[in-house]
Amino acid sequence: MNKEVEIAIRRNQQIVVRNTSGESVTGFPERSADSSILLLRTVQGNLWIPFEEVEQVTRLLSIRSHHLSSMAL
Repeated sequence: MNKEVEIAIRRNQQIVVRNTSGESVTGFPERSADSSILLLRTVQGNLWIPFEEVEQVTRLLSIRSHHLSSMAL
């Protein structure tokens, strides 16, 4: 899970985080001084989630339109 967060930070990708109570939040992960806390930048503001409460992390990938024009569908 931390690996997916690290990849998302490096690639500036959004992630969806589901916590142990089933709630989900979407945002951009950022590096935190505390490695046991996930810092997530959301539209509502920054959110700190302890990694022990994170159940699932999903990276959201953007497909740029110039790639679609060269693909045969």
